[in-house]
Amino acid sequence: MSLSGKTILITGAAGGLGSAIAMQCAGLGAELVLLDKNRRGLGELSDKLTDLQLKSPGLYPLNLAAAGVDDFGDLVKTIETEFGRLDALIHCAVDFDSLQPLDQVQPQDWLQSIQVNVNAPWLLSCALLPLLKKSENGRLFFMLDDLETVTDGYWGAYGTSKAALTGMTRQFYNTLNNTPISVRGIIPGPMRTGFRAKVYHAENPMEQPDPAIVASKIVSMLTASLADRDLIVNLSE
Repeated sequence: MSLSGKTILITGAAGGLGSAIAMQCAGLGAELVLLDKNRRGLGELSDKLTDLQLKSPGLYPLNLAAAGVDDFGDLVKTIETEFGRLDALIHCAVDFDSLQPLDQVQPQDWLQSIQVNVNAPWLLSCALLPLLKKSENGRLFFMLDDLETVTDGYWGAYGTSKAALTGMTRQFYNTLNNTPISVRGIIPGPMRTGFRAKVYHAENPMEQPDPAIVASKIVSMLTASLADRDLIVNLSE
């Protein structure tokens, strides 16, 4: 399997899953654009890739909570200028604070979560569709969650945003079904990440799979035929 000549944008690239996907894509020869609000995390990831003598990624520090239409327009221009195309957009960025009753969520936290988890993926996907359509096998991947779990009363804005993102994924799928772009919603399942540690405080993280295991399954979907895969792909099953 090779990703040589492919340009891939990963949001939330400094996180557990995003960085694992980036490492594996780089190892397969992809050109990477790594987006995250965590500048230090992006720098450390870039250093790891350089130490392994892999291609230096394009780093794009951006806080999705404050990003607007113009910010995404600038990103599109940068990718078009530097690479001329985009073959995959993988949405891994997520905003989650803590479990709490819905009526106790602070308004500013609610708005930020909806912005990062719903508004930003929509704005960014729409802005990049013209570039994705230049690819022979474009990929548009959204990281989802088990709705039976996250629509419980304590998942607040995160649960609401994931329900909305699932609906958005389905709409993108139906809209782009007759284009070269394959849309999939991916439920990664439990992983040893900072996000899971926020939810399950008492859990031993070593009991959960390394994000690299999940990342390998997602990366394989970048080149494999997805004709036999459902719109929602649950990797924990």
